[in-house]
Amino acid sequence: MQTIGHIKPNGEKILVLVREGKTYRDLKIRNSGKDGQHFQDEEIFFENCPDRLAVLKSGKVVMC
Repeated sequence: MQTIGHIKPNGEKILVLVREGKTYRDLKIRNSGKDGQHFQDEEIFFENCPDRLAVLKSGKVVMC
């Protein structure tokens, strides 16, 4: 399944495309569109791992 959403790690809103499986979520940054669903668990994940946030911002897919 695929959906759109956003996360706000450290107060900065980042729009994401989310591909969801049974046991994982893949997040990829997107540039425009509606805010969509707020993914709070993934937001906490990125706040605790700033290296992963840098990878997401570079345009790569991050598995949560």
